[in-house]
Amino acid sequence: MKLKLASGVKWKHVVFAVILLIVFVLTIGTHIAAEGFAYESTESENTLGDVPLTLTVGGIKLYQGNTLKAEELAGPAEEVTVDINYLNMYLNDYSDDITLLCNIFGLNRDEVIASLEELYNTYSDEFETTNVGYLRDEEGNLKTFDSAQYGLYMYLQNYVDEHPESVDTRRVQYTGNAEYIESLIIYLTKNIFTNVDTNMALSIGAAESGYYTVSYMLRCNNIYGGMGSNGLIKYRTIEYGVFKYVRYLSVNYISKGYTTLESIGRIYCPSRDANGNRVASSHWISLVTRANSYYSDYNYEISASDVLASK
Repeated sequence: MKLKLASGVKWKHVVFAVILLIVFVLTIGTHIAAEGFAYESTESENTLGDVPLTLTVGGIKLYQGNTLKAEELAGPAEEVTVDINYLNMYLNDYSDDITLLCNIFGLNRDEVIASLEELYNTYSDEFETTNVGYLRDEEGNLKTFDSAQYGLYMYLQNYVDEHPESVDTRRVQYTGNAEYIESLIIYLTKNIFTNVDTNMALSIGAAESGYYTVSYMLRCNNIYGGMGSNGLIKYRTIEYGVFKYVRYLSVNYISKGYTTLESIGRIYCPSRDANGNRVASSHWISLVTRANSYYSDYNYEISASDVLASK
């Protein structure tokens, strides 16, 4: 025999009601009333005797009869504890940032995550998104950083200092596209070295490397013309080379007050005027200014996942 439901009563209501009944029977024996669900008891709520049960949905009685004692309905109170793992949330939110920065430093991502988990197991009560490495000042207080990306960068820099053997020093010549290099510069200036103007960094690099296409520079993973005792500096990867370039601008120029193209050019690409004064090369200024115009319409809102996708 099939049960025919009254007009307006849906199967999901029946299922819902049955679930509530089960929960009721397993937990409490008190009066429950809700829209579409009615529970009737012939005894007082405080009575510890037999409690007849009636379950009604949409005017149809789905359950009636079998009585349970109130003391059987009420189980022991249980304390529910919700354990939130903030590190797991962090690893999920900043997964691509971890991958990208590990690529820059030449670190094994799994080893870095294992080190973060070890730290979290020890200092979970002090977890802070912008200082995932629990870095401290001279007085032992946790440092605070402006962003999660910068805090991650500081931790990885510290990790490299403490575990230099973990760095992959193999040199890989870059043969990819200019877009990836540009996206790296944008990411680093927007998230790590924020004192560096993004357009300026893009433009100087482009002026030096033919908009990131000069093959002999790319073979050295050097996009800015940095020179050493043996000529053009060779970096192990393009990621590390771009990182060193943006950091070079941040530390050697911007942080020292050289913020305009002319002041940077006097040191970066110097020349002499008619009076013998040291000035920025007019040719260099022209190349950078032209590149500045080229990059003026670029999208500077870029994430780590965007960078990884552009490679």
